[in-house]
Amino acid sequence: MFYRAIGVAVILKPIQYMAIAIMLLLAACGSEFDSRRAGLTPEEAYSGLLSGGIFSAIPEGPVYPADDPFSQAKASLGEMLFWDPLLSGDRDTACASCHHPEHEWADGRALSIGVGGQGLGPNRIGHKLTPLHSPSVLNVAFVGLSGEPSPVFVSGPYFWDGRANTLEAQAIEPIKNEVEMRGSSYTEDDILPEIINRLERNAEYVTLFTLAFGTDVQISEETIARALAAFQRRLITKPTRFDQFLNGDTSALSVAELEGLNTFIDVGCAACHNGPMLSDYAIDPTRPVIRDKPSVRTPSLRNIAKTAPYMHDGSKASLSDAIAFYEDRSDLEVTLDEGDVAPIEAFLKALTDDAIYREVPAQVPSGLAVGGDMNP
Repeated sequence: MFYRAIGVAVILKPIQYMAIAIMLLLAACGSEFDSRRAGLTPEEAYSGLLSGGIFSAIPEGPVYPADDPFSQAKASLGEMLFWDPLLSGDRDTACASCHHPEHEWADGRALSIGVGGQGLGPNRIGHKLTPLHSPSVLNVAFVGLSGEPSPVFVSGPYFWDGRANTLEAQAIEPIKNEVEMRGSSYTEDDILPEIINRLERNAEYVTLFTLAFGTDVQISEETIARALAAFQRRLITKPTRFDQFLNGDTSALSVAELEGLNTFIDVGCAACHNGPMLSDYAIDPTRPVIRDKPSVRTPSLRNIAKTAPYMHDGSKASLSDAIAFYEDRSDLEVTLDEGDVAPIEAFLKALTDDAIYREVPAQVPSGLAVGGDMNP
């Protein structure tokens, strides 16, 4: 099922192409810029890039599916649920325990600590480690978004293994996971009825659910999921300097960043990291991320400079380390060498938006600690 996004595909006017071409041709005359696109001048390379639809600008606002439209009441309820440890089995862990604005809505850890954990981010301590790195939930509103022929998205996939097809389905899974939020006090079958019972006994939550869904709709797994999804769709990055460049602002990227963009395409990164989110969202078993490990979904590169560590196991501490991992890869069609790392890193930093939503509620309806036990 397709949902139409807010925004349109980027189509530059001929005069914009000419301006870009002139700028790049002048840049190529300097020693700082080295175009290695086989047989192509910088003018030809970038004109082909933009007209070929490899990338497109990010939408100005969130994308909402037709069967779960936006409402402020629903998003406000979802924000409370996101921060409230009432949704965990032992009332000690919230969604925000692993997805916190202080860490760009991730946690800055290689592997996250779920139930029983204390503290925040890299300083969090505990014994229950998740098997995979927790990615940022920034831009989950755009998962599956493509830019051609116009911005549309196919629902999902979510999680590293792509097992959820909607954000609503994804939002409920951590609550059911023993390591992340459920704990050992409840079974997977028991935890949601318990959470629903807790919410039904809380007068403030009853009011919030009524405002969000009306008096005829009960508190349920579906309404919990829809509220959480509504809030998470608010967590987006705005257009970056790269988007400004795609929209025709030829001064938005520096010479070094343009060189990095050129290199990013030269070495094959754009084969998987393309479209408005710089991800094809594919799970391709022919291109394992780590040798002898299962393949995972291609991650988005939006705000990538702010969300270390990297890879699905959090094994790369810096962005340059993550890029360098692809040097001399025989199992991928990549020709990356040591000299390509710095230019690509420069380009990826142009995908950053610092003005993201960072609000933390002063309290949650349960009266529990906001975000769970964040004191080490």
